[in-house]
Amino acid sequence: MVLKSSFIFLCIVFIFTSCAKRDIEKIVQTNSAIMINHNYYKINQLILQLKEKLDKRNSSSYNKDIALKITRLIRSLDNNFLLKYKHTTLENYKDYLHIAFSKNNIKNRNDYLILGIYYLVFDSYGIKDGMKLTALMYDEEKLLKLHKNLQIIKWKLKASRDNENKYLFLTWQQNWQIALEKKINLNKNFSFSVLNKIEYLKNNKASLLGSSDFSFEILLTKMIDNVENSLTTLKVTPIDVGVNTLRTIFLFL
Repeated sequence: MVLKSSFIFLCIVFIFTSCAKRDIEKIVQTNSAIMINHNYYKINQLILQLKEKLDKRNSSSYNKDIALKITRLIRSLDNNFLLKYKHTTLENYKDYLHIAFSKNNIKNRNDYLILGIYYLVFDSYGIKDGMKLTALMYDEEKLLKLHKNLQIIKWKLKASRDNENKYLFLTWQQNWQIALEKKINLNKNFSFSVLNKIEYLKNNKASLLGSSDFSFEILLTKMIDNVENSLTTLKVTPIDVGVNTLRTIFLFL
């Protein structure tokens, strides 16, 4: 009888340890909690896509030695890798984001931004507190802050400039637009003849009528949509931040 009970117990342990973590969660979670958890996983996939695009577009703004480590961190949904800035270990997502959007010259700016977004989402969904069995275990206020912060990030990623009036991140801009802006900054007496001297236009590598790259904005919009889905599941109405307000926001919530 004892042997039989032990065998049954071992079978149960084997079944549960053989299941993926997410499958186990689905067994014990309510449908609403599963939906919110699914939103979280989708946001993390979007962060990985953002990192890939950001590093490709701003290839001198990330540390290639830790790129794989950051990718693995996000995929494993962990929080065991922290960056330093001026010999201080950064533990709060606000610190990462403030450095990422600093007007000063920041080395490996991409890494601070990606980890800032990742830890912001990690904190907002309360991942360190363990699995949520019901939707009520999620913090509404944190998710509302996340929704607003992602809107701020979306705006800043598109518009922020450094002390030399250069864009912090190249995202939507075409190469010829950046080249033109450099020429204008060097010579205030702008003439349209300058356009003919821009390599990308002169060699037909780009067109004045070419569209901007909105893929970065789309990724942030999808993240925001997933947070909205989580808030809707909690029967909470998300708040859209107006453009005029976004322009005046300097600190993250």
